Amino acid sequence: MRFVFCTLAAAAATALCLPAQATLLTFDGLPSGAVGTTIGTSYGDRVTAAGAGVSLTSGATPNVVLSFVPLVAGNPNFEVYGGGYSGLINALGDNSYNVPGYVELTPDAGWDVVLESFDLGSWSTSSYPNSQVRVVNTAGTTFLDTGLFTFPGNTVYTYPGSLVRSSSALRVYISDFGDLGLDNLRFSQVSSVPEPGALALCLAGAGLLLPLARMRQKT
Repeated sequence: MRFVFCTLAAAAATALCLPAQATLLTFDGLPSGAVGTTIGTSYGDRVTAAGAGVSLTSGATPNVVLSFVPLVAGNPNFEVYGGGYSGLINALGDNSYNVPGYVELTPDAGWDVVLESFDLGSWSTSSYPNSQVRVVNTAGTTFLDTGLFTFPGNTVYTYPGSLVRSSSALRVYISDFGDLGLDNLRFSQVSSVPEPGALALCLAGAGLLLPLARMRQKT
């Protein structure tokens, strides 16, 4: 019984250390249907309430700013398509094929951004060679790099597979927007310096986990 109680207490304390504020961008109902460096630049920034293309799954992200950056000269923005990306509805793609670019999530000082997940779907039934997905931060850390691969037609993949947390700006690179469309971008924020009460609970949880591990080893 003691073991069960300690396990539950540790789990509860640890849970309080995880992100509790999450935003989901669905790209639904955006004005002009485009997001980029010149159009719709405020989309996803400092979210405090649900709205067009924005759902709050468990809070808000008022300390995170987004940028949508195509890396092709003369291409100022990405476009949102209502369909065509393997069943994704209102996915972020491009009017041209093979457009490299990234979505950047920048947290305020004192905050970390947490990338939870995003969906990528291929345009129509074609397969696209030389696709690549990377998640990096501006401090030089690479969290995900698929390498070059062929993205199959009529397929949706979900990345990155595990939570990615960063105190510096986080970038989701896609080698070929237009070929691929991005949807359901889910991210959250967490204080990089927990409040004293939360920190105490986190430390208490960590303190409980160590003796539990030793008890299991003895058993």
